[in-house]
Amino acid sequence: MSPAPPAAPPSATRAACLGPDGSFSHLIAEMRFPGLPVETLSSIAEVFDRAQADPHTVGIVPIENSSGGFIIDTVDRLIADGGNLYIQEELTLDVKLALLGHADPTVEVIYSHSMPFFHADEWLRQHYPTARRVAKPSTAVAAQLAAAEPGAAAIGPRQNARRHGLEVLHYPIAGEVPNMTQFFVISHQPPTPDATQNRSAWVVDLADRPGSLCLFLTPLSQRGINLKRLESRPIRGQPNQYRFYIEIEGSQAQSNVQAALDQARSDGASLRCLGAYTSGLTFVS
Repeated sequence: MSPAPPAAPPSATRAACLGPDGSFSHLIAEMRFPGLPVETLSSIAEVFDRAQADPHTVGIVPIENSSGGFIIDTVDRLIADGGNLYIQEELTLDVKLALLGHADPTVEVIYSHSMPFFHADEWLRQHYPTARRVAKPSTAVAAQLAAAEPGAAAIGPRQNARRHGLEVLHYPIAGEVPNMTQFFVISHQPPTPDATQNRSAWVVDLADRPGSLCLFLTPLSQRGINLKRLESRPIRGQPNQYRFYIEIEGSQAQSNVQAALDQARSDGASLRCLGAYTSGLTFVS
């Protein structure tokens, strides 16, 4: 694991994340905030709602998976919440999968989410070629089913073995490609840019004319600012109109970033900051 993370925001008394108990979101919430009670909820929207309603709750929401891609639900809520919630940190979970089951080595059926099946495909074909694979909504549900069924196993985080009375039959399951998931920590605390922050996120509205995106990106390129994410999102109620979600390296505490943003504004861009924060804190499941 990375060096010890900073303490939770002083106002935080609880955390909320996407459930159920034993999900990867739940796992990283417990690892990042070991001193806080964690509430698991059924959707990303509910995590945002809880954090928005309670200034003492920090939310943990997924933003990207190295294989599955961008989590649009998270981006759309960040854009739509109108400045009430901000990104505090980006966390990375290096997902190491385990095969969980009963002491009896006979495995006839394996439950998991579709993504772990994708990552473990070659390993499963080599070690359990005859076992049926059954996809479930989450690795937590898969572990629950495996615990209740003789001859069943589940693929997921090894921590779910203890939760459901299973054995860790194999860890880690070798994947063909790295399996990394990034999460945002969100709360009411507005951004206070400083030199330690290596990332910032923005909502960008541009004029609907040829070259407007190129005009916006040019000052970033000229000042050596790396663009990390860029997504166009439809504007609700305005057909064929779009705004952009971007993440860049650095924050407006740095003179080159501030100069690029000032130039973009003078060129007609409308900008709203969704957070200035640190990224790169990594945990291993």
